Amino acid sequence: GSGTNAPIGIWTALDGTASELSPATAETFVAGDVYSTIEDLSPRWRANATWMAELSTWNQVDQYETGNGAKLFPQVGSSSPVLLRRRVVENSNVAAYSDINVAATADNPILYVGDFKQFIVLDRIGLTVEYVPTVFSTSNGRPTGERGWYMWWRSGSDVLVNDAFRVLNIATTA
Repeated sequence: GSGTNAPIGIWTALDGTASELSPATAETFVAGDVYSTIEDLSPRWRANATWMAELSTWNQVDQYETGNGAKLFPQVGSSSPVLLRRRVVENSNVAAYSDINVAATADNPILYVGDFKQFIVLDRIGLTVEYVPTVFSTSNGRPTGERGWYMWWRSGSDVLVNDAFRVLNIATTA
């Protein structure tokens, strides 16, 4: 989320902090960037670290090969995916590698690693409910003959410790 009328998402919390990393070569994503992302994470947080990215990013990582054609990260494509001895999760709401457009100026935070125990999602206890005895038309202001319930509750999220995460941002400039 943006943090404005929405919970603060992980990217909003880490954008512009020391946790945001750039690739070794601008506007590219290579195998070395995977290593540098985990290596930049403090040892304090590495023990409980988990990787997070969108499917097309994981597919790209799965395609990296050694000099003699073997898979560089063979466990990424397994049924229990692991990358550099850390668990891998897929999140379809993360920026996708396949959506990077080098002809446009944009941030592309495609790869996260960190201790997700330091990311919190909270819901306020309780639900506010209001009975609406008469629903009015938005076009003419007259009653529609309907009744309704209006319900809402509050949710929030934020990163507790920024240093517990690293995010690889493939920033592009037009």
